[in-house]
Amino acid sequence: MTATHARARLLSVLVCLLLGCLPLLIPWDAGAQPAREVLRAVHTDVLHTTYDGASLKLATRIGTGEYREADPAGLIFNLEDRGSAKVELPDVPAFAFLGKPGDPVWIAPESQDPELIWPGWDTETIAAGVMKDDVVDLTLVSADGPGAVEVFFNYDEFTGVVPRVFSSVDPAYKTLHQPTGRHVHANWSFGALGTYKLVFQATATTQAGATVSSGPVEYTFVVGSYEPPTTPPTTPPTTPPTTPPTTPPTTAPTTRPTSSPTPPACVTAVLSVGHVDVAARTVGSALRFQVKDGTQGTTVWRDPGTVAFQVKPSADEAVPASPSYRFLGAAGTTVWQIPQTQAEDLLWAGWNTESVDYSTLNGPVRWSLDKVAGPGKVAVYQFDQFGEPLISFDSAKTLPQSISLAGPTHAHGNWAFTELGLYELTFTYSATTKSGQQLKDTATLPVVVGSDLGALCPGGPTPTSEPTETPTTGPTDTPTTTPTASPTSSQQPTQDPTTAPTSAPSGQSSPSLRPCTTTSSPTRTPAAGTTGTSTASTTAPGTTLTSGHADYAARIEGSSLTSRLKDGTKTGDPVWRDPAAVTIRLNSAAGTTAPGGAFSFLGATGSAIWQIPQTQKADVVWLGWNTEELTAAQVYGGGVDWRLDKVTGPGRMAVFEFDSFGRPKIIFNSADGLPDRYRIPLGTHAHGNWAFTAAGTYTATFTHSATLADGKQSADTTTLKFVVGPSGGARSFADDSSPAPTTEATTDCKLAMTGGSIGPGLLAGAAVFVLLGVVLVIATRRGIR
Repeated sequence: MTATHARARLLSVLVCLLLGCLPLLIPWDAGAQPAREVLRAVHTDVLHTTYDGASLKLATRIGTGEYREADPAGLIFNLEDRGSAKVELPDVPAFAFLGKPGDPVWIAPESQDPELIWPGWDTETIAAGVMKDDVVDLTLVSADGPGAVEVFFNYDEFTGVVPRVFSSVDPAYKTLHQPTGRHVHANWSFGALGTYKLVFQATATTQAGATVSSGPVEYTFVVGSYEPPTTPPTTPPTTPPTTPPTTPPTTAPTTRPTSSPTPPACVTAVLSVGHVDVAARTVGSALRFQVKDGTQGTTVWRDPGTVAFQVKPSADEAVPASPSYRFLGAAGTTVWQIPQTQAEDLLWAGWNTESVDYSTLNGPVRWSLDKVAGPGKVAVYQFDQFGEPLISFDSAKTLPQSISLAGPTHAHGNWAFTELGLYELTFTYSATTKSGQQLKDTATLPVVVGSDLGALCPGGPTPTSEPTETPTTGPTDTPTTTPTASPTSSQQPTQDPTTAPTSAPSGQSSPSLRPCTTTSSPTRTPAAGTTGTSTASTTAPGTTLTSGHADYAARIEGSSLTSRLKDGTKTGDPVWRDPAAVTIRLNSAAGTTAPGGAFSFLGATGSAIWQIPQTQKADVVWLGWNTEELTAAQVYGGGVDWRLDKVTGPGRMAVFEFDSFGRPKIIFNSADGLPDRYRIPLGTHAHGNWAFTAAGTYTATFTHSATLADGKQSADTTTLKFVVGPSGGARSFADDSSPAPTTEATTDCKLAMTGGSIGPGLLAGAAVFVLLGVVLVIATRRGIR
């Protein structure tokens, strides 16, 4: 080897050694972490509190239905500066703790807005009896950021109070005594854009007397836009491929799939009463925009080109005086509305992505209003956490406008039209698959406001107001269950049902029923005209319900319509109970005071009342009504008549909801004469407010009646007991078989709606004002059943 070769060999070695040491010369951050997951427009229980028998832990739970857990250290909770997030504070003294009137704050709302992150907390996995007093303390240890942080529940219309939970500036609101077995949401407010570091800690005492703690856990919230930090790569980038992919990526056609039927020259059906959804669904590999028609009690998928909506003349309403409604016109002017809550004789239109396969998508489904042709303006709106209108679409402003539906959604809002006539609403549903494929479907939906259906087909025959054929645009599905994040349905009281048909509808067969476990039943009172007796009770006498979800329901057992109490207060499948064997117990958590004004039917301002609210509240039974077990193949006429026959007790009883402008709608009122009747469409699951004006024991006698598919009338009458008042009242409730007082009530009130799922001691005596639907869409979501 020559000297030249030796020097060359040595030089090569030195170069290799130098290159090998280069990574050591580059500054390295020993604390560098993997990229954090950014949570946007998703449901998350930020403070997911668990106990494994030894350790109390704080983590985060993400998703709806099928949850996954994550370490908060690897997450960014991003409240984007978009949609309804930025709010100007109202000139209401109750909100003074947030700042001065007109100041901006950014809020992740208590009710889900599908465009924003939906943060909450939970202790659902901690069973009763594990912790002393069944309570875990959640404490905001510290907060660092550019503005104040406040967590609070919705404004209480009855008390005029905003219940506060956590505050970064007020030491009085640092610790929440949270009952176990709960899932809670509230408003998270931030005073400025930027990054916040919130440190929380969970502590509790076991039944054995041991103190357990999660220790401090840091959560990072970013309000506004978030850009992940950039770091230089630790390894050289890989060489790009030298050959192009064998097949280029494809995109979905922007026109309607060729498998869709050609829309007829004129629509063949006009939907004017009942439940419909402007829906997106996955069909094969395509995203389809269709109308989910449930007006006949079963689901039919229709092409928007074959169907029209009608907003009846009777849907007219006067625009409220509040300045918040100026987007609809001057105060007192007339608008015609599809209401957010179901009315018996009107169309009830929502939006729905429950049939979309989100597992194939990269991101949300977007629903846009592209164009409006018609004689007036169109707006779709709900309410924000201050009870003000939250506008999703407003044709008075530049179109297109869109909203983001981050997960399977079923929601309802108010659809307002400012003039009579024919409107054509062009909507688009769009999404992107995980492979980058763009999915899109656009169609135009005609809406007739008023009675002139001839405007749909100039020069042609006037279409019928009922469907005349079953389209073949998609498979017929059974009705899906509405997520509890979505608004519950409600209907206006009706008069006596019409005469039953003499024969059953043709071509209908009764579907199979789920088995009903039975035991001996208390004596039942058969209703006049009933065709048979009810089956036995599903439970032994003496069941008392004090919290959780239950429904007063109608179903078919044997060959008869039967009233049942659907008890979902415990985990697992619901138990179907005989109402006569159930006591609903309302303790001090249900107490509040009558607000007066529009609610004067509840009593004098400040007088005590006890109320089951329309939205779930901790330590109060959440009682609704339900016809989801019934189908059009079993019941003729599309619904069940629900009647309150008699009330006994020390005070008045009333059940009520709200209309689209927040006014109470009374369903039952024992004060103004009974019986009261209410029509419940098939497939309904709804909640309202149940109010009692005095402490004591009440019995309420109800009747469900309907015309069965064979043309015969069937009815069932039973009595439900309510025990109302503070704990430790006049008598023991261990034995629920004891007779109720027989004194006839002299009631004269109808009730109002409240809400909020919260811990005792924080909101005892509060009936939180329900914001029906917040954000257009809801969804979902997210239920508490």
